[in-house]
Parts: sequence; structure tokens; C-alpha cells
Amino acid sequence: MRQTLSVLVIIVVLAGSASAQYLGQMCPASVLPTATGKMGGYLIVAEHATAIAGSLRYGFNDYLEGRARLGFIDPSGGDMGLIFGADLKYLLWKYNQSENPIDLSLGGMLEYAGLGHSNLLGLGGSIIGSLPFQLENNRRIEPYARLGLRLQREAVGDASDSHLKIGLNVGALFSITPLIDFTVELQADDEMAVMAGVDLVAF
Repeated sequence: MRQTLSVLVIIVVLAGSASAQYLGQMCPASVLPTATGKMGGYLIVAEHATAIAGSLRYGFNDYLEGRARLGFIDPSGGDMGLIFGADLKYLLWKYNQSENPIDLSLGGMLEYAGLGHSNLLGLGGSIIGSLPFQLENNRRIEPYARLGLRLQREAVGDASDSHLKIGLNVGALFSITPLIDFTVELQADDEMAVMAGVDLVAF
């Protein structure tokens, strides 16, 4: 079963690849425990747009996590639009001091952004690495990085064009309590962006 899931995720990765232009990564390489869900919200400030988004993450098993995100984007010189994203993350390595130096995952993503004058559709995959540090009082910090490549299609009126894009996201998750996480992130993509958000264990 695990080998089958690996093949499926790798196919998604090869179909395009990774960092979403506006929604970012906003979580480390580790996956949620089975049947656990987290809800969150965050703010995105990019060079030519500002956005707010909500997310729902769900742990399918010990290796696979899915996420859906929905929000609103306000581009400079355009009308407010909708932004949507869906992604999967498959855990290849789980951090273990004696065996695996980091958590390492492969991810696949789909993202749509309606910018008023144009629409963006991205399909891709990524590689995500993170390293958890346990702090006092059951708190922890997980610095992470994501590197990826995606196929992005931009439509303006009746015309459209597709390009291969690469992006880098670097951030850190701060576990404030066992139920609340705070995440900050810097994105280097078509647009530089800074992001911050909060996740709550929902079930």
C-alpha cells in the first residue's frame, strides 16, 4: 500500500511541480495523525496582492495528509477575486535521530487564483523538509523549507499562456499549545510574499 501511494504522489510531482504562487506552504513536512483535522486562517502580503485564506488539513494515515484552502485575493489594479488550492503530502522520512536527520515529504498541488484581469491555474509538486525541536512545556518549533516546480497557465481574455515556474518557501511553525500552532513564512516565487497564520486542532 505504501509503495502504491508513493507512485501516485510521484506521478503528481512529475505532472508539474510545486510552490503555489499565493497560498504558500504554511506547514512543515510532518503529517497529521490519522483521522486528525486542523482548521486555520492566514494573511498573505505579496508584492502586488494581498489575500486572506482559510484551510482544512486532514491526516488520512501515518504517511498521507490532504488539505483544501479557500480565500479572497485583492490584486493591485484589479478587482477582488477568489483563490482556491488543494494539495496532498506524502511522508517519506519521519525524523529519528539515529536514522532520519529530518522529516521529508513529497507534495502535489493544484491552485487557482482569479485576479480580475487574469486567471492563474497551477499544477505541480514539491519536496518539503523540516526539523522539529522540542521546547519546554510541551512546546515545539519546526523550521521548514519547500522547493518546487509547477506548470502555470495564465488566461487573459481569450488568450492564454503556460510557463514552468520554480519557487522557494521558508518558514517555521511554533506550537503554542497542543491545540494551537502559529506559522510564519517567506516565499520567493513570481512575487515575493510574507505570510502568517494560526491553526487549531478541530477534531
